[in-house]
Amino acid sequence: MKREVIIPFRVSEREKQVLEKKAAACGWSLSDYIRTCISGKHVTVVQGVDALTNELRRIGNNLNQLTRHANTGFVDVIDLSETKREVARIWQLLNSLCREVR
Repeated sequence: MKREVIIPFRVSEREKQVLEKKAAACGWSLSDYIRTCISGKHVTVVQGVDALTNELRRIGNNLNQLTRHANTGFVDVIDLSETKREVARIWQLLNSLCREVR
């Protein structure tokens, strides 16, 4: 969508700081944050998701490597018990984060 219209409006210094802080918490620009808010969408920021995302990415990379080795015949037996425990731990963390948001 092409955005050509500029709508200037006034806010207090405190309101500006609050908006900038909330936008930064989302990792968004101020414009993106305000557009999301006026569209009626609820914005929820959950701290700690980045760390969980990195862990899941690491596990996914390991599983891809194991799959590639298994498909080439390089590996006969794979023990995924540690991976299973790690995924269960991440699920528990995600569930606790979701409960905190509600």
